[in-house]
Amino acid sequence: MPINPNVISSLILAVTGIIVFYKYYKLLSFYNRFLWGIFSLSIALNALTELLALVVPDALDTFPELTLACERTLGAVAVVSASWCVVMRYEAGKFLLFCTIGLGLLLFYCIVMYKVQFMGLIIQPFCIIVSLLISCIGLATKQKSSLWIIFSMMLLALASKSRDIPIPMDPIDISRYLMLLSVLCFGYAIRDQYKILF
Repeated sequence: MPINPNVISSLILAVTGIIVFYKYYKLLSFYNRFLWGIFSLSIALNALTELLALVVPDALDTFPELTLACERTLGAVAVVSASWCVVMRYEAGKFLLFCTIGLGLLLFYCIVMYKVQFMGLIIQPFCIIVSLLISCIGLATKQKSSLWIIFSMMLLALASKSRDIPIPMDPIDISRYLMLLSVLCFGYAIRDQYKILF
């Protein structure tokens, strides 16, 4: 019996998201770890639930939809805060962490309770644009981490438009591999947080 390629790409994305988080989380301060973890682990959790939905189709009914909504709301808001902290070399406190989680959960609640899943397709690109603007500020000060965040956000934006990429491959797999590269680039941004571009 052939293996579904969606299973392989979901597994690779889930494992990579967890590994990248654990490899680079030591380089961040305590609250910045939570912000970075929300972004990275929401992607990994979504990939893991999609993997389980592919392997055991009847076991999970709406859980993949919930994790996708969480990734597009809570994960997207967290990436804005995490980008700010990395680019501005800002140590997040309780206030920023709780505001980020509160706003993300409020958006998640609104999407799930009012059944407006398409709003996630608006919230995530908006957060990508805000993160790109934050990175442009960092590029003005020649920070190498800003360049990695720009690559990460570009790959994340491409992942959301994977159906339009003319590659002879399943668009779901293209999306997952682009998200994998996005998570790796964000990990490199954390690694190069205090390095100058040139």
